[in-house]
Amino acid sequence: MSELVCLSQENLLELITLPVAIKAVQDAYIAHVNGNGLIYPVVREPLDKTSVFGIKSGYLVSKKILGLKAAGFWGNNRSRGEESHQATILIVDPDSGKPRAFLDGNYITTIRTAAAGALGIELFAAKDITKLAVIGTGHQGIAQTKAALHVRPGIQEIRCYSRSGNVQNFIDAFSQQVTVKTFGSPDEAIKDAEVVITTTASTEPLVALEALQPGVHVNAIGSDTAGKSELHESVLHAARVFVDDETQSRSIGELQGLPTVEAVPIGKVLTGELPGRQSNEQITVFDSTGIALQDLTTAAVALELAKQQNIGARLSW
Repeated sequence: MSELVCLSQENLLELITLPVAIKAVQDAYIAHVNGNGLIYPVVREPLDKTSVFGIKSGYLVSKKILGLKAAGFWGNNRSRGEESHQATILIVDPDSGKPRAFLDGNYITTIRTAAAGALGIELFAAKDITKLAVIGTGHQGIAQTKAALHVRPGIQEIRCYSRSGNVQNFIDAFSQQVTVKTFGSPDEAIKDAEVVITTTASTEPLVALEALQPGVHVNAIGSDTAGKSELHESVLHAARVFVDDETQSRSIGELQGLPTVEAVPIGKVLTGELPGRQSNEQITVFDSTGIALQDLTTAAVALELAKQQNIGARLSW
C-alpha cells in the first residue's frame, strides 16, 4: 500500500512564499544546466478557438522527483467567473511509477513564474532602478510586479499598459505603495522605464527597440506557445538574451524564427559559468517560457514542508 499526498491551493498558499519559491526556481535552473534535472518535450495543443491544453514534464535525478504538470488556458472560464488558467501537478515514484503526490498547479504556476521574474530582475537589472513598466496587468502582471518590488524595493513608479483596458485591480494592488500611471500604448508606458515586464498572450510584438532606453532590462513572460510574441525582433537582435531553456525559447518563446540570436542559459549565470550583464548600457532580456523543473522543485519543497507541518490530505493507494 502506498501513500498519495494531496495539497490544495489553500495548503500551498500556507506553505510557499515568494522567497521560498525564488530559492526553488534557482535550484531548478542550476539542476537544468548541471545535468541533475531533465525536461521532456512540451505538449501544447489547441482544443478549440478559446482553449489550449499542455503538459510539461521532467525529472530531478538527485532528488528522485519525477512528474508532470497538466495545464492550459480555457477562455470560456471567465464568463463563469472562474480562472482561465488551470493546472494540476502529479508527482510519480521513479522506481515504481506509482503516484506519490497530487497538487494544485494554479498557485505553483503563479508563484514559480513570479519567482523566475524576480531572479531575472535580480541578476540582470540595475540595482538602483526607480521606474518599472508593466505591459499586461492581469493575474500574472500583478504577480510579476510584486516580485519586482520584492527584489527592487526602491521602485517608485509603475507605468502600465493593458490591451483590454482592465487595469483597476492592478492599480488597487499597488497604489498604496508606489505611484501607478496608466498609458494608452506600450511605447508610452515603456518610455523612461529601467525595467520592462511583459505578461500578455500577444501574437504581435508590443515592445519595439526604439522605445527602450540604453541599459534597460526586459522580462518577457507571456510567450509560451508557438505563434506568441511580445518583443519585436529588433529588441532581441540588439540585446543579450537569457533563457530558461533554449529549445523552448526557440520553439514556443521569443526566439521563434531567430536562429542567429544567441541564447544564454540563466542557469549558467547562476553557476558563474557565463557572465550576465556586461555593461551599464547593454539591453538585456530574460525570455521565461517556464520549464517543468520549476514546478517540480517548488512542488518538492511544498511536499517537504507539508510533511513537517502535517498539512494536506493523505490517501492510501
